[in-house]
Amino acid sequence: MNSLVVKLILLMVVMLTVVSDIPRLGAHPLSLSYSSFILEQKQVVATYRLPIDDMDLLLRLDSDIDGVVTIEETRRASDAILKYLQDWTSISINGVKVSAQLQLLDIWNDNEQFPYVQISVLYPSDNVIIKLDANVNVLTDLYKYHRSLAEFMLGDQREEFIFYLGNTWTGTRELQRTWSDAGQFIKLGIEHIFGGYDHILFLLGLLLVAGSLRRLVVIVTSFTVAHTITLALSAFGVVQPAAQMVEVIVALSIAWVGLENLIFRDFRYRWILTFIFGLAHGFGFASVLQNMNLQREGLLMALLTFNLGVEIGQLLIIAVFWPVLQQLSRTRHRDLIVRLASLVILIFGTLWLAERLKWF
Repeated sequence: MNSLVVKLILLMVVMLTVVSDIPRLGAHPLSLSYSSFILEQKQVVATYRLPIDDMDLLLRLDSDIDGVVTIEETRRASDAILKYLQDWTSISINGVKVSAQLQLLDIWNDNEQFPYVQISVLYPSDNVIIKLDANVNVLTDLYKYHRSLAEFMLGDQREEFIFYLGNTWTGTRELQRTWSDAGQFIKLGIEHIFGGYDHILFLLGLLLVAGSLRRLVVIVTSFTVAHTITLALSAFGVVQPAAQMVEVIVALSIAWVGLENLIFRDFRYRWILTFIFGLAHGFGFASVLQNMNLQREGLLMALLTFNLGVEIGQLLIIAVFWPVLQQLSRTRHRDLIVRLASLVILIFGTLWLAERLKWF
């Protein structure tokens, strides 16, 4: 069998393997939680927001097994939730580890109306806080690569941080936001694009019929410009469409690209369609930063570096698939493989679309 055909079959296997987990994981499997820490004179006020489905899986919050975790069920499990928090976080003030005192337990919904358990606690100190060490490993017992997006606040000073397994934040009473941690948001952007199966399939649909390198550059540039515009507008709160509608349009964009690949032959003006759908994908990217509720200065840093990470992720995907697709264009198997791959994209785009339309 021709070696190129083998590569193309492997390419199809990879695509099918990726999308085979879609019903279980959904299109955005990147596991995220949120936390904030306010440093006061002799205490730290902390708030943790943990996905309620994950906490139910760990602690069986849904006591009546009706598929819905209520605020009453959550509060009845307050001791178990606080113990879990103590086991998977470590807060030290002036070098001494302190225990959390529960203040409030509630349910919080993110921009996509996904529910989180919200735990507000106090970490008291007998002395003025000079040095704080924080380690947040919540949900890494479920997901090794879980990320907790955090913000530390001291008066009008703020600093953003991303916790992952084994990562510790250390600070003093003179918080100074620097760009030294920008790499964390770049990494998060890369993880988000690789964890967003819908964004990957959309990009692959574009690559399949991109043709020349010049046309590819035009298409990718239009997508980049579009999603950068809406990512910024949404993150800064200028435009905030309903998250459910955004997800429906993203799914529609994938199904449409797959269908267009199957029924059309002229793609000279695809960059226009790519730009239009890219606007919706940008709103999808913004949800990660919106849920952090960052102040303007911190949001600017996070926005620029997160978007850079998204672009790096896109370029890595292109770097992997473009050489194979170029070889494909010079063989008699091109049309068959393009049609098969496009059919896969159409099928899963349609499945996502049907699933998301149920939200309305």
